[in-house]
Amino acid sequence: MKFCLREKNIILGLIDLNKTIIKYKNIINKELSSVYPVGPELLKNPINHILNGGKRVRPLLCMLVNNACGGKLEKSVKPALSIELLHIFSLVHDDIMDNDSLRHGIPTIHQKWNNSIAILSGDAILALAFRELNSSTNLIKQKFNSALIAVCEGQALDIEYQNIDKISLKQYFDMINLKTAYMLGLSAEIGALLAIDDHEIVENFRKIGFLIGKVFQIQDDLLEITSDSSIMGKSLSSDIILNKKTYLMIKAEEKFPGMLDNIYKKNNKNQILLKKEIVSFLKENNLILETKDYISKIFKEIDDLLISSEIKNENILDLINFIKQRKS
Repeated sequence: MKFCLREKNIILGLIDLNKTIIKYKNIINKELSSVYPVGPELLKNPINHILNGGKRVRPLLCMLVNNACGGKLEKSVKPALSIELLHIFSLVHDDIMDNDSLRHGIPTIHQKWNNSIAILSGDAILALAFRELNSSTNLIKQKFNSALIAVCEGQALDIEYQNIDKISLKQYFDMINLKTAYMLGLSAEIGALLAIDDHEIVENFRKIGFLIGKVFQIQDDLLEITSDSSIMGKSLSSDIILNKKTYLMIKAEEKFPGMLDNIYKKNNKNQILLKKEIVSFLKENNLILETKDYISKIFKEIDDLLISSEIKNENILDLINFIKQRKS
């Protein structure tokens, strides 16, 4: 596709990305700090506890795309805030389901309080997300509702697959597309919709966001295996302990049928040895390198989409490089 001169200038408008990221992140953090200032202590404290941390990738993507499309900053803040609150809601409930003890380097709500408080806090955070959307258009509200359903469906598949011995890569991608990619795609899409009425440009941004979400989840799966909790700021090893179906584990089963089952049976009473042996197995058989290669292919797909859409600017590449180089 080709943009007219004004549209090209709009796309080239992702200026001073690092400075913009800092500025926008500070805006979101400030909004989050005051999103629920008054309420019962057993609700206010856990909510503000978990709101205090995170990369803010989703609201940043929304605000940056809106800026790129010539939109007004003040119009993007509330929708971006809603997107982040929806994400945090999903994390609170995800931590309960995975029994994770750390999030953003601090205890999870259910760990610091209890499951009941965590469920209640997550529900309240979701309500806050809808409240911030009050002034948005019906179209954006509809898209937000669709994203909420998609996230829940993706989480349901994640749980379902834990009880299935084998799943295909297609099933895995179906899951992460719903659980993670959909929301990143929506973040970019809403950012564009707030500024312009051009379906082709909006759709291209949505596709880019979707691919960013897809690669982000596969990176998470890999970092769960290769990083440590001090860097990630969250509990690790739950993917292995819960026998979650990740790209790594699916490829391992495809190439070496039955080997993972043997490792699980051998170490079913010792979680530390289980993780150690699985990580060694993945490294020795080049499965970690293979996953990194696949991640690189998705980034190439993003690059190709940028080129075909004539979205040529160093600042979008800076954002993508930031995600490429993430360690947590």
